[in-house]
Amino acid sequence: MSLTSMSIAENARNELENLLDFVMSDEQEQPTAYHAERHLWKGVLLLGRLLMQLFFTVHSEREKRHKAIEVKGQRLARSGQPGRQYVSLFGVVEDKRHHYWKKGQGGVHPLDATLSIPERIYSDCVQELLTAMEVWIPQDQTLDLLASWFDLTIPKKSLQESAADQSAYMADYYAQRPPPKTPVQDTILVVTADGKGIPMTRKDSPPPSARRGKGKNKTATKEAIITAGYTIAPYVRTSEDIMKALLGDSERSKSVSTRPKPGGKQTFGTLDGKAAALGHLAQVLEHRDIVTIVHRLALTDGSIALQKRTLEAFPEHTLILDIIHAVEYLWKAANALLGETHPDRLGWITDALRCLLEDDLDHLLNHLDYQREAIGLSASKRKILTTVANYLRRNRPYMDYQRYLALGWPIGTGVIEGACRHLVKDRFEQAGMRWSLKGAEEMLKLRAVYLNSDWQDFHRFRREQAHIKRYGTPHPAHALADSPEPFVLRGAA
Repeated sequence: MSLTSMSIAENARNELENLLDFVMSDEQEQPTAYHAERHLWKGVLLLGRLLMQLFFTVHSEREKRHKAIEVKGQRLARSGQPGRQYVSLFGVVEDKRHHYWKKGQGGVHPLDATLSIPERIYSDCVQELLTAMEVWIPQDQTLDLLASWFDLTIPKKSLQESAADQSAYMADYYAQRPPPKTPVQDTILVVTADGKGIPMTRKDSPPPSARRGKGKNKTATKEAIITAGYTIAPYVRTSEDIMKALLGDSERSKSVSTRPKPGGKQTFGTLDGKAAALGHLAQVLEHRDIVTIVHRLALTDGSIALQKRTLEAFPEHTLILDIIHAVEYLWKAANALLGETHPDRLGWITDALRCLLEDDLDHLLNHLDYQREAIGLSASKRKILTTVANYLRRNRPYMDYQRYLALGWPIGTGVIEGACRHLVKDRFEQAGMRWSLKGAEEMLKLRAVYLNSDWQDFHRFRREQAHIKRYGTPHPAHALADSPEPFVLRGAA
C-alpha cells in the first residue's frame, strides 16, 4: 500500500480502537444503553466511511496506467486521474481513476467498469435503500430518516430520478424471471383485475370544465388497474357454506380453516389502462408451468369494460362475476323494498342469495319485476330495482355459481381486493397525497416488485442490466477471474 492508503488504514484502526475503548471504559459515569448505541452507530458510520475510502484508494493505486487504450477500434489517450464523489451508506468518499479520452469520441474510466460504479453519484446500496423506504412511506419522511440515521442529505429530485431509473427495469425483469413453481395440487389458474382510484395533482387531473361542479374538488382521481394471477387447489363448497360465510354465521371460521391458499401469486398495477394491464399479466403468465392446470378462470366485478378486456386478454378463461359484488346489488334491492332497518331484510337477502347460488335466477328476477310494479313504490326505488334486475340479467352468463362450487372453483375476488388495498390504498391514499402520472406509475411498479417478494432478485437483475447498458460488458460478478483486460492497447504502456 502507498502512504495514502496506509494512513487511511491507520485511521480506521484508530477509530476501531476508540470504539473498543468506549465500550470497555471503566469510568464511573457510564452512558445509558441508548446513548452508547447512538455513539457506536456514529462511530461505525465513520469507520465504514474510512474503509470505503480505503477500498477506492487501494483500487486507484493498483489500477494500471497506460499511455493509451483501445476502445471499439478507437485509440484513447490518458488525460489524467480525476476524482469523483461516491455517496455510500457511510457517507461521501472520493473515487479516483484514470481517464482516457479522444476528441470527438468522448472518454472512459476503465476502473468504473471494473467496480461497476453506477451512473449517479449515489451508490447502488443508497439507491436501493431509498426506494425500499419510499415504497412504504412518503418521500419527505424517507429523506428525513436517511438524514437522521445516515447523515446523508439527498435532494428529493435525486430520489425521484433514482426511482424512475429503477422502475424502468420492471417489465424486462418479469419477462425473464423464472415463473413460480405450481404446486401439484393446484389445478386452477386464476386471473383477476379491478380498478382503484389514485388522487392526482391538479396538473394531471382532468380539466375543471370537464368534471367540476358545485362542491367538487379541484383535483381528481385516475383509475389504476390492478391485476393478479395465481394458482389454487379445488375447494368444493355448498350454497349453505357460502351463505354462512357471507351473512356472518358463526360456523364460518370452521370452513375457512380448510380453505386452500393461492400459490405463486403475482400482482401488478398500472395507470396505462385495462388493455395494457391485462396484456402485461397475460405475458407474465405465459411462462407459468401449466402441466397441472385443468381449469382457467377470470374473476372480475360487473364492469362491462373490464369484463370485455379480460375476455380479450384471456379468451380461454371462464369469466366469473365476483359473488361479493353480486350480493352488494342484492342489498340495494333489499333496502329499496324494505328499508335498512327492517327485521325481514336479512331473510330477504338469504332467499335472494340462495337463488343466485342454486341456479334459480329466474325466480329472483320475476320477483324483482313484480315488486317493481307494486302500487305505491316511489320512482327512485323502481329505478333501483330496475338497475339490480338489469345487472343480474346482463351478468347471467358469469353467475353459474352452482356449477362453480361443485367444481371447487373460487367465486370471490378477495385476492384482488386485498391487492388493491396493499398496492394502492396503503401508499397512495395517505392524508393529503397527490400524485403525478409519472410518479404514480413508477411507484406502482416498485410496490408490485416489493409485494411480490422479488425485491432482492429484481435489484440484482437491475444492477446487472444497468452495468451492461452503461459499460457494454458483462457484470463483474459474472466475469471470469482470468479474463484478459479488454481495453488495454498492447504496447501502449
